[in-house]
Amino acid sequence: MELQLFGINHKTSSVSERESFIINESDQILLDNHFKLIFGNKLKSFFCLSTCNRTEVYIYGASGILNKVFKEVFKVLGIREIPRDKFYFLDNHDALVHMCKVASGIDSQVLGEQEIFGQFKQSLKNAKNIKILKGKLLQISNKVIEISKKARTETDIGLNSLSINGLALKLLSNIFEHPNQQNVLVLGAGYMGINLMQNLYKQGITNIKSVNRSIKKIQISNDYEIFSSTLDTLYDELEYSDILIASCITELPLVGKGAIENALKKRSNKPILIIDLGVPRNIEDEIREIEQVYLYSIDDIEKITQENFGQRSIEADKAMKIIVLDAKTALESINNKTIKDNLNEQLTEFLRNLSKEEIAQFKQSNNFLELVKSIKTMNIKDSNFNNFEDLKSIEEHVIESMIKRYFDNA
Repeated sequence: MELQLFGINHKTSSVSERESFIINESDQILLDNHFKLIFGNKLKSFFCLSTCNRTEVYIYGASGILNKVFKEVFKVLGIREIPRDKFYFLDNHDALVHMCKVASGIDSQVLGEQEIFGQFKQSLKNAKNIKILKGKLLQISNKVIEISKKARTETDIGLNSLSINGLALKLLSNIFEHPNQQNVLVLGAGYMGINLMQNLYKQGITNIKSVNRSIKKIQISNDYEIFSSTLDTLYDELEYSDILIASCITELPLVGKGAIENALKKRSNKPILIIDLGVPRNIEDEIREIEQVYLYSIDDIEKITQENFGQRSIEADKAMKIIVLDAKTALESINNKTIKDNLNEQLTEFLRNLSKEEIAQFKQSNNFLELVKSIKTMNIKDSNFNNFEDLKSIEEHVIESMIKRYFDNA
């Protein structure tokens, strides 16, 4: 059994490809049921991480099982559009290092951003809630959190880094001389949307409206709140919006080319800036063809600023050294414990077949050489315990010490 993963991210794929491979909580429940039928005990545990910049599947299972898991995920989720070469496949130490790079922000589109750390922890929480994350994979994932936290606190990897929301605000400042004079419409009132509105307000932008699936009271500051309107008001609101920022969770775009063209007519062709933070995208990409519209997707935003990138790159190298060494130590510790657990499990299964009289006799004599000999020469076929080959392969004095501990505790 070993740690393995596959995934797709902003480095290997476009936003159109990433939005075709998103795994939510319901998908993970579906996959869990399917994996149990297909793989049985060969796949002990798994969970998935999906953000705007990546989707990754982490598993703890039999060596070499990853390609089969990849194919089953594609089959179950009905994914056809993404070529295999857009994905990366990692195992063991490489896989653990990658997970730590992701959680610490080293592998992010914005080097050192910290939102991903919370997203990774949330994915763990969700997986535990639906009871798919357990055993060794849970131990490894907890180590990822521990190592990533150390990498961030002992370096300046996050030096003045901007979140995706921060980059969106940076873009407004770059385009508009007076952003606070513009009318801003935020599409979506989830965590990202609310955080965005709060940051807009802190920057002195107060002409903010919100459109959401339902009416929602949004606390912008201690003494300022707004109410979102429903989606059926979206097209009317576009008429008055100089800036549209979208961050909805949706399978299909909410704003199409026709809606923007109609809004522009009513605005006398006054330009609109649109920032689409959604994956899948909230805005049809064809809108780029309209001369009076400036559309930026999540992939475009990365190019806005590389402020302090040089210093953060230096700190990232320091963080990587911490991650590589600590990941090696963590994996060795977990693997050693796994080996010991397997040996104890095999020994316990063998000794369980002894009668009470035999156990009493061995305890009284304190001579276990006959038992050791029986273990070394036994020919019991049991695939659940690797036919006891692990136990038979260790030295006799080690087996004897293990037997003594077993009887001391019996």
